[in-house]
Amino acid sequence: QFCLKTFIIFHVFNLKQDGKLPFVPGNEEMILGVSKYGVKVASLDQCDVFQRHPLYLIVRMLCYDDGLGAGKNLLALKTTDAEQQECSIWVYQCSSAEQAQAICKVLSTSFNCALASEKS
Repeated sequence: QFCLKTFIIFHVFNLKQDGKLPFVPGNEEMILGVSKYGVKVASLDQCDVFQRHPLYLIVRMLCYDDGLGAGKNLLALKTTDAEQQECSIWVYQCSSAEQAQAICKVLSTSFNCALASEKS
């Protein structure tokens, strides 16, 4: 059985190699915040929000090394639209593997909290 994690990493790698992965490097660092509502990508002062991913539209998040020897720690976030017709893959670069793993752990906790409150 083909693992979803392997598929996402393989797909992102191929898009990157073919130059089809849109990448707009920012001149400034950004904050990727995770809460019980989802994931928010904002400027450091949080005045500008660049992207929001509501928790209920997040299908999967995983962290991995880019595999190109550059030592970049990436987060891949798979989302769907409200009708669950289309999926998107968002890729964010973290400053360390520990940071990427911590973000994934917080997102997992957010899912668990949302599911626990739904059962109550």
